[in-house]
Amino acid sequence: MGNINTDFFKKLCLKCGELRHYKRNEFILREGDVCSFFGFVVSGVVKYTCTNQTENKTYNVGFSFANEFIADYPTCLYNMKSELNIQTITPCDIYICSSEFLLQKFEETKENQRIARIAAEQLFFQSYSRYLDLFRFTPEERYLQLLKRCPQILQMVSLKEIASYLKITPVHMSRIRRRQSFGSKE
Repeated sequence: MGNINTDFFKKLCLKCGELRHYKRNEFILREGDVCSFFGFVVSGVVKYTCTNQTENKTYNVGFSFANEFIADYPTCLYNMKSELNIQTITPCDIYICSSEFLLQKFEETKENQRIARIAAEQLFFQSYSRYLDLFRFTPEERYLQLLKRCPQILQMVSLKEIASYLKITPVHMSRIRRRQSFGSKE
């Protein structure tokens, strides 16, 4: 998100959004529902999950922390059914704006159209980079990157959730944590 003018989106949410309070484990969006919003997380942690129908298993595919955004982008812009669940992990305060409002803002000026294009490009690059990270970094390196992004994650998110996000088993997650706590390689 480094090249995205997040101030544009943050100001829209804070100025025009509706502050909603969510309880722990509350769904904001369920797979199959149309995503008609984007939001700015004031406090709390949100997870994104999808379901592997063959395995009948849910996988954690992402997090949003305080001062970050939530959305199923681009489905929120195209009135499409979501393939994601967006669910709180902790109690959350989130400013929610409608996708329709965002689309109206994008159309108002050339600058807003440029911001929309850059946002779409950067989100693609972010997804592409995460995909490549599965191959170019070990699970332990990805875990350390996650800790750098959110140092307090271990106090807010279960190890099972973190393991799912890293695409490893909880047992492997425990081994990584043990190595990190002892500072050695097994």
